[in-house]
Amino acid sequence: MIISRYIVRNIQLGTLGAALVLLSLTLFSVFVGEMDNMGTGDYGLLQVIQFVALRAPGKLVEFLPLAVLLGSMLSLGALASNSEIIAMQASGLSLARLMGAVMQAALIVAILSFLLAQWVVPQSETSARQLKYSKQTQTTTLRANQGLWVKDDSRVLQIASLLPNGIARDIEIFQFDARGKLYSITHAESAIPRGKGWELHRVEQSIIGDDATSAQYFDQLIYEGNLSHELLDVLLIEPRQMSIVELHAYISFLEENKLNANVEQLLFWQNIFAPLTIMVMCLMALPFVLGAQRQANSGQRLLMGILLGLAFVVVKKLLTQLGVWFELNAFLVALSPNLVFFGLAIGMLLKKQTHAARNRAQNQATAY
Repeated sequence: MIISRYIVRNIQLGTLGAALVLLSLTLFSVFVGEMDNMGTGDYGLLQVIQFVALRAPGKLVEFLPLAVLLGSMLSLGALASNSEIIAMQASGLSLARLMGAVMQAALIVAILSFLLAQWVVPQSETSARQLKYSKQTQTTTLRANQGLWVKDDSRVLQIASLLPNGIARDIEIFQFDARGKLYSITHAESAIPRGKGWELHRVEQSIIGDDATSAQYFDQLIYEGNLSHELLDVLLIEPRQMSIVELHAYISFLEENKLNANVEQLLFWQNIFAPLTIMVMCLMALPFVLGAQRQANSGQRLLMGILLGLAFVVVKKLLTQLGVWFELNAFLVALSPNLVFFGLAIGMLLKKQTHAARNRAQNQATAY
Protein backbone atom coordinates (compact mmCIF):
# COMPACT_ATOMS: atom_id res chain seq x y z
CA MET A 1 0.00 0.00 0.00
CA ILE A 2 2.85 2.38 0.80
CA ILE A 3 4.40 1.71 -2.61
CA SER A 4 1.07 2.30 -4.34
CA ARG A 5 0.56 5.61 -2.55
CA TYR A 6 4.11 6.62 -3.47
CA ILE A 7 3.45 5.91 -7.16
CA VAL A 8 0.07 7.68 -7.06
CA ARG A 9 1.61 10.75 -5.45
CA ASN A 10 4.40 10.94 -8.03
CA ILE A 11 1.98 10.63 -10.94
CA GLN A 12 -0.30 13.29 -9.50
CA LEU A 13 2.59 15.68 -8.92
CA GLY A 14 3.84 15.06 -12.45
CA THR A 15 0.35 15.60 -13.87
CA LEU A 16 -0.03 18.81 -11.86
CA GLY A 17 3.27 20.15 -13.16
CA ALA A 18 2.46 19.26 -16.78
CA ALA A 19 -1.05 20.73 -16.47
CA LEU A 20 0.27 24.00 -15.04
CA VAL A 21 2.81 24.36 -17.86
CA LEU A 22 0.27 23.57 -20.60
CA LEU A 23 -2.38 25.79 -19.02
CA SER A 24 0.04 28.69 -18.56
CA LEU A 25 1.16 28.54 -22.20
CA THR A 26 -2.42 28.33 -23.44
CA LEU A 27 -3.73 31.18 -21.26
CA PHE A 28 -0.78 33.36 -22.25
CA SER A 29 -1.70 32.74 -25.89
CA VAL A 30 -5.33 33.68 -25.14
CA PHE A 31 -4.18 36.83 -23.32
CA VAL A 32 -1.98 37.91 -26.24
CA GLY A 33 -4.84 37.26 -28.65
CA GLU A 34 -7.18 39.48 -26.60
CA MET A 35 -4.76 42.41 -26.56
CA ASP A 36 -6.05 43.52 -29.98
CA ASN A 37 -9.59 43.80 -28.55
CA MET A 38 -8.59 46.04 -25.65
CA GLY A 39 -10.05 49.53 -25.82
CA THR A 40 -13.26 48.48 -27.56
CA GLY A 41 -16.07 49.85 -25.43
CA ASP A 42 -15.33 49.17 -21.76
CA TYR A 43 -13.20 46.13 -22.56
CA GLY A 44 -9.93 47.01 -20.82
CA LEU A 45 -7.04 45.20 -19.16
CA LEU A 46 -9.05 44.14 -16.11
CA GLN A 47 -11.77 42.66 -18.32
CA VAL A 48 -9.14 40.82 -20.40
CA ILE A 49 -7.73 39.27 -17.21
CA GLN A 50 -11.25 38.25 -16.12
CA PHE A 51 -11.91 36.78 -19.57
CA VAL A 52 -8.70 34.74 -19.47
CA ALA A 53 -9.47 33.51 -15.94
CA LEU A 54 -12.95 32.38 -17.02
CA ARG A 55 -11.42 30.43 -19.92
CA ALA A 56 -9.03 28.58 -17.59
CA PRO A 57 -11.36 25.70 -16.52
CA GLY A 58 -12.24 24.85 -20.11
CA LYS A 59 -8.61 24.90 -21.22
CA LEU A 60 -7.63 22.75 -18.24
CA VAL A 61 -10.22 20.09 -19.10
CA GLU A 62 -9.11 20.22 -22.74
CA PHE A 63 -5.45 19.56 -21.93
CA LEU A 64 -5.82 17.17 -18.96
CA PRO A 65 -5.48 13.96 -21.05
CA LEU A 66 -2.18 15.20 -22.50
CA ALA A 67 -1.09 16.47 -19.07
CA VAL A 68 -1.78 13.05 -17.55
CA LEU A 69 0.20 11.34 -20.30
CA LEU A 70 3.19 13.68 -20.02
CA GLY A 71 3.09 13.80 -16.22
CA SER A 72 2.91 10.00 -15.95
CA MET A 73 5.74 9.45 -18.42
CA LEU A 74 8.00 11.97 -16.71
CA SER A 75 7.23 10.91 -13.12
CA LEU A 76 7.33 7.17 -13.77
CA GLY A 77 10.35 7.69 -16.00
CA ALA A 78 12.18 9.40 -13.15
CA LEU A 79 11.38 6.43 -10.90
CA ALA A 80 12.62 4.03 -13.57
CA SER A 81 15.83 6.00 -14.19
CA ASN A 82 16.62 5.87 -10.47
CA SER A 83 15.95 2.10 -10.52
CA GLU A 84 13.13 2.59 -8.02
CA ILE A 85 10.65 0.60 -10.14
CA ILE A 86 13.17 -2.26 -10.39
CA ALA A 87 13.57 -2.19 -6.64
CA MET A 88 9.79 -2.23 -6.19
CA GLN A 89 9.48 -5.21 -8.53
CA ALA A 90 12.28 -7.00 -6.69
CA SER A 91 10.39 -6.47 -3.43
CA GLY A 92 7.31 -8.18 -4.87
CA LEU A 93 5.48 -5.46 -6.81
CA SER A 94 3.76 -7.23 -9.70
CA LEU A 95 2.84 -5.64 -13.02
CA ALA A 96 -0.84 -5.91 -12.06
CA ARG A 97 -0.27 -3.96 -8.83
CA LEU A 98 1.78 -1.39 -10.70
CA MET A 99 -1.04 -0.97 -13.22
CA GLY A 100 -3.52 -0.71 -10.34
CA ALA A 101 -1.55 2.15 -8.78
CA VAL A 102 -1.34 3.93 -12.12
CA MET A 103 -5.10 3.52 -12.65
CA GLN A 104 -5.80 4.79 -9.14
CA ALA A 105 -3.88 7.99 -9.87
CA ALA A 106 -5.64 8.38 -13.21
CA LEU A 107 -9.08 7.82 -11.65
CA ILE A 108 -8.63 10.75 -9.27
CA VAL A 109 -7.68 13.07 -12.14
CA ALA A 110 -10.53 11.69 -14.28
CA ILE A 111 -13.11 12.44 -11.58
CA LEU A 112 -11.76 15.99 -11.21
CA SER A 113 -11.92 16.50 -14.99
CA PHE A 114 -15.48 15.13 -15.15
CA LEU A 115 -16.70 17.43 -12.37
CA LEU A 116 -15.11 20.48 -14.01
CA ALA A 117 -16.56 19.60 -17.42
CA GLN A 118 -20.08 19.06 -16.11
CA TRP A 119 -20.52 21.83 -13.55
CA VAL A 120 -17.88 24.52 -14.15
CA VAL A 121 -16.92 24.72 -17.82
CA PRO A 122 -20.42 25.37 -19.31
CA GLN A 123 -20.93 28.36 -17.02
CA SER A 124 -17.38 29.72 -17.19
CA GLU A 125 -17.17 29.60 -21.00
CA THR A 126 -20.56 31.27 -21.42
CA SER A 127 -19.71 33.88 -18.78
CA ALA A 128 -16.44 34.65 -20.59
CA ARG A 129 -18.20 35.32 -23.89
CA GLN A 130 -20.94 37.28 -22.13
CA LEU A 131 -18.38 39.46 -20.30
CA LYS A 132 -16.49 40.24 -23.48
CA TYR A 133 -19.58 41.02 -25.55
CA SER A 134 -21.33 43.11 -22.88
CA LYS A 135 -18.24 45.23 -22.20
CA GLN A 136 -17.59 45.81 -25.89
CA THR A 137 -21.19 46.67 -26.81
CA GLN A 138 -22.69 47.86 -23.48
CA THR A 139 -25.51 45.32 -23.89
CA THR A 140 -27.38 44.48 -20.68
CA THR A 141 -27.70 40.77 -19.90
CA LEU A 142 -27.91 38.79 -16.69
CA ARG A 143 -27.50 35.06 -16.10
CA ALA A 144 -29.17 33.84 -12.91
CA ASN A 145 -30.43 30.61 -11.37
CA GLN A 146 -33.86 31.27 -12.90
CA GLY A 147 -32.41 31.50 -16.41
CA LEU A 148 -31.10 34.20 -18.69
CA TRP A 149 -32.43 37.77 -18.54
CA VAL A 150 -32.02 40.10 -21.54
CA LYS A 151 -33.22 43.70 -21.97
CA ASP A 152 -34.50 44.43 -25.47
CA ASP A 153 -35.65 48.07 -25.78
CA SER A 154 -38.83 48.35 -23.66
CA ARG A 155 -39.03 44.60 -23.11
CA VAL A 156 -37.33 42.24 -20.72
CA LEU A 157 -36.90 38.59 -21.70
CA GLN A 158 -36.45 35.65 -19.37
CA ILE A 159 -35.08 32.60 -21.19
CA ALA A 160 -34.96 29.31 -19.33
CA SER A 161 -32.57 27.67 -21.81
CA LEU A 162 -30.85 28.97 -24.92
CA LEU A 163 -29.79 26.24 -27.34
CA PRO A 164 -27.39 26.31 -30.31
CA ASN A 165 -28.51 28.12 -33.47
CA GLY A 166 -30.41 30.62 -31.29
CA ILE A 167 -33.23 28.19 -30.45
CA ALA A 168 -34.80 29.02 -27.09
CA ARG A 169 -37.11 27.13 -24.74
CA ASP A 170 -39.52 28.36 -22.07
CA ILE A 171 -39.51 32.13 -22.68
CA GLU A 172 -41.32 34.96 -20.94
CA ILE A 173 -41.43 38.43 -22.47
CA PHE A 174 -42.35 41.35 -20.22
CA GLN A 175 -43.55 44.39 -22.21
CA PHE A 176 -43.44 47.83 -20.53
CA ASP A 177 -45.13 51.02 -21.73
CA ALA A 178 -43.55 54.47 -21.99
CA ARG A 179 -44.17 55.13 -18.26
CA GLY A 180 -42.39 51.93 -17.26
CA LYS A 181 -45.62 50.15 -16.34
CA LEU A 182 -45.97 46.47 -17.16
CA TYR A 183 -48.27 46.18 -20.17
CA SER A 184 -48.18 42.50 -21.20
CA ILE A 185 -46.59 39.15 -20.40
CA THR A 186 -46.00 36.67 -23.22
CA HIS A 187 -45.03 33.07 -22.51
CA ALA A 188 -43.83 30.70 -25.25
CA GLU A 189 -42.75 27.08 -24.96
CA SER A 190 -40.10 27.47 -27.67
CA ALA A 191 -38.76 29.95 -30.21
CA ILE A 192 -36.79 29.86 -33.46
CA PRO A 193 -34.76 32.90 -34.64
CA ARG A 194 -36.29 34.96 -37.43
CA GLY A 195 -34.09 37.93 -38.35
CA LYS A 196 -33.56 39.89 -35.14
CA GLY A 197 -36.64 38.42 -33.56
CA TRP A 198 -38.18 35.04 -32.90
CA GLU A 199 -40.95 32.82 -34.17
CA LEU A 200 -42.69 31.85 -30.94
CA HIS A 201 -44.50 28.53 -30.62
CA ARG A 202 -47.38 27.58 -28.30
CA VAL A 203 -47.85 31.10 -26.98
CA GLU A 204 -49.95 32.49 -24.14
CA GLN A 205 -50.17 36.29 -24.02
CA SER A 206 -51.66 38.21 -21.10
CA ILE A 207 -52.64 41.86 -21.61
CA ILE A 208 -52.69 43.76 -18.33
CA GLY A 209 -55.30 46.50 -18.23
CA ASP A 210 -56.23 49.00 -15.53
CA ASP A 211 -59.25 46.98 -14.41
CA ALA A 212 -58.74 43.46 -15.81
CA THR A 213 -56.32 41.11 -17.50
CA SER A 214 -57.14 39.29 -20.73
CA ALA A 215 -55.42 36.25 -22.14
CA GLN A 216 -54.86 35.15 -25.74
CA TYR A 217 -53.46 31.91 -27.12
CA PHE A 218 -51.53 31.37 -30.36
CA ASP A 219 -49.90 28.39 -32.02
CA GLN A 220 -47.32 30.76 -33.49
CA LEU A 221 -46.49 34.40 -32.97
CA ILE A 222 -43.74 36.57 -34.41
CA TYR A 223 -41.67 38.55 -31.90
CA GLU A 224 -40.26 41.62 -33.65
CA GLY A 225 -37.29 42.22 -31.40
CA ASN A 226 -33.80 43.63 -31.71
CA LEU A 227 -31.77 40.59 -30.72
CA SER A 228 -28.67 40.24 -32.85
CA HIS A 229 -27.27 36.86 -33.83
CA GLU A 230 -24.00 37.93 -32.22
CA LEU A 231 -25.75 38.36 -28.86
CA LEU A 232 -27.43 34.97 -29.09
CA ASP A 233 -24.15 33.32 -30.08
CA VAL A 234 -22.49 34.86 -27.04
CA LEU A 235 -25.19 33.80 -24.59
CA LEU A 236 -25.76 30.22 -25.68
CA ILE A 237 -23.77 27.23 -24.52
CA GLU A 238 -22.07 25.44 -27.39
CA PRO A 239 -22.76 21.67 -27.64
CA ARG A 240 -19.13 20.75 -27.01
CA GLN A 241 -19.24 22.76 -23.75
CA MET A 242 -22.59 21.44 -22.54
CA SER A 243 -22.90 19.13 -19.59
CA ILE A 244 -24.23 15.62 -20.12
CA VAL A 245 -27.65 16.63 -18.80
CA GLU A 246 -27.84 19.66 -21.11
CA LEU A 247 -26.70 17.62 -24.11
CA HIS A 248 -29.31 14.96 -23.40
CA ALA A 249 -32.04 17.62 -23.24
CA TYR A 250 -30.80 19.20 -26.48
CA ILE A 251 -30.71 15.83 -28.26
CA SER A 252 -34.29 15.16 -27.08
CA PHE A 253 -35.35 18.56 -28.46
CA LEU A 254 -33.75 17.82 -31.84
CA GLU A 255 -35.32 14.39 -32.05
CA GLU A 256 -38.75 15.74 -31.07
CA ASN A 257 -38.50 18.20 -33.95
CA LYS A 258 -37.15 15.53 -36.34
CA LEU A 259 -33.78 17.24 -36.69
CA ASN A 260 -30.43 15.52 -37.19
CA ALA A 261 -28.75 14.88 -33.83
CA ASN A 262 -25.83 12.66 -34.92
CA VAL A 263 -23.13 15.18 -33.98
CA GLU A 264 -24.73 15.93 -30.62
CA GLN A 265 -25.10 12.21 -29.82
CA LEU A 266 -21.41 11.75 -30.60
CA LEU A 267 -20.50 14.66 -28.30
CA PHE A 268 -22.71 13.15 -25.59
CA TRP A 269 -20.88 9.82 -25.63
CA GLN A 270 -17.49 11.52 -25.89
CA ASN A 271 -18.34 13.38 -22.67
CA ILE A 272 -19.34 10.09 -21.07
CA PHE A 273 -16.03 8.47 -22.05
CA ALA A 274 -13.82 11.50 -21.25
CA PRO A 275 -12.75 10.05 -17.85
CA LEU A 276 -11.86 6.78 -19.62
CA THR A 277 -9.63 8.73 -22.02
CA ILE A 278 -7.61 10.10 -19.09
CA MET A 279 -7.17 6.62 -17.62
CA VAL A 280 -6.07 5.20 -20.98
CA MET A 281 -3.56 8.03 -21.44
CA CYS A 282 -2.10 7.32 -18.01
CA LEU A 283 -1.83 3.63 -18.80
CA MET A 284 -0.11 4.42 -22.12
CA ALA A 285 2.84 5.87 -20.22
CA LEU A 286 3.62 2.61 -18.43
CA PRO A 287 5.16 0.61 -21.31
CA PHE A 288 7.57 3.45 -22.04
CA VAL A 289 9.19 3.39 -18.61
CA LEU A 290 9.71 -0.36 -18.36
CA GLY A 291 12.45 -2.50 -19.83
CA ALA A 292 15.00 -0.86 -22.10
CA GLN A 293 13.04 2.40 -22.18
CA ARG A 294 13.84 3.11 -18.54
CA GLN A 295 17.23 4.50 -19.64
CA ALA A 296 15.61 7.21 -21.78
CA ASN A 297 16.09 10.77 -20.58
CA SER A 298 13.38 13.30 -19.77
CA GLY A 299 13.61 14.98 -23.17
CA GLN A 300 13.04 11.69 -24.98
CA ARG A 301 10.07 10.84 -22.77
CA LEU A 302 8.61 14.30 -23.29
CA LEU A 303 8.90 13.89 -27.06
CA MET A 304 7.32 10.42 -26.92
CA GLY A 305 4.49 11.76 -24.80
CA ILE A 306 3.78 14.63 -27.19
CA LEU A 307 3.84 12.27 -30.18
CA LEU A 308 1.48 9.85 -28.44
CA GLY A 309 -0.87 12.68 -27.55
CA LEU A 310 -0.88 13.93 -31.13
CA ALA A 311 -1.48 10.38 -32.37
CA PHE A 312 -4.49 10.05 -30.09
CA VAL A 313 -5.93 13.38 -31.29
CA VAL A 314 -5.44 12.38 -34.95
CA VAL A 315 -7.06 8.95 -34.44
CA LYS A 316 -9.95 10.49 -32.50
CA LYS A 317 -10.61 13.17 -35.13
CA LEU A 318 -10.35 10.63 -37.96
CA LEU A 319 -12.77 8.19 -36.34
CA THR A 320 -15.11 11.06 -35.43
CA GLN A 321 -15.22 12.32 -39.02
CA LEU A 322 -15.81 8.81 -40.35
CA GLY A 323 -18.58 8.33 -37.81
CA VAL A 324 -20.30 11.59 -38.84
CA TRP A 325 -19.92 10.96 -42.59
CA PHE A 326 -21.23 7.38 -42.52
CA GLU A 327 -23.66 7.98 -39.59
CA LEU A 328 -22.12 5.17 -37.55
CA ASN A 329 -23.23 4.27 -34.04
CA ALA A 330 -22.23 7.22 -31.83
CA PHE A 331 -21.52 4.99 -28.81
CA LEU A 332 -19.01 2.85 -30.72
CA VAL A 333 -17.40 5.83 -32.50
CA ALA A 334 -16.82 7.65 -29.19
CA LEU A 335 -15.48 4.51 -27.51
CA SER A 336 -13.25 3.32 -30.35
CA PRO A 337 -10.20 5.65 -29.83
CA ASN A 338 -10.02 4.57 -26.19
CA LEU A 339 -10.28 0.92 -27.17
CA VAL A 340 -7.55 1.30 -29.79
CA PHE A 341 -5.06 2.90 -27.39
CA PHE A 342 -6.06 0.66 -24.49
CA GLY A 343 -5.39 -2.38 -26.66
CA LEU A 344 -2.08 -0.85 -27.77
CA ALA A 345 -1.02 -0.23 -24.17
CA ILE A 346 -1.98 -3.74 -23.03
CA GLY A 347 -0.25 -5.25 -26.05
CA MET A 348 3.00 -3.41 -25.33
CA LEU A 349 2.84 -4.34 -21.64
CA LEU A 350 2.29 -8.01 -22.44
CA LYS A 351 5.13 -7.92 -24.96
CA LYS A 352 7.48 -6.43 -22.36
CA GLN A 353 6.32 -8.96 -19.78
CA THR A 354 7.00 -11.83 -22.20
CA HIS A 355 10.37 -10.37 -23.12
CA ALA A 356 11.31 -9.98 -19.44
CA ALA A 357 10.25 -13.58 -18.70
CA ARG A 358 12.32 -14.85 -21.63
CA ASN A 359 15.37 -12.93 -20.41
CA ARG A 360 14.98 -14.38 -16.91
CA ALA A 361 14.75 -17.88 -18.34
CA GLN A 362 17.87 -17.34 -20.43
CA ASN A 363 19.77 -15.96 -17.46
CA GLN A 364 18.78 -18.96 -15.35
CA ALA A 365 19.83 -21.34 -18.13
CA THR A 366 23.19 -19.58 -18.45
CA ALA A 367 23.71 -19.75 -14.70
CA TYR A 368 23.24 -23.52 -14.76
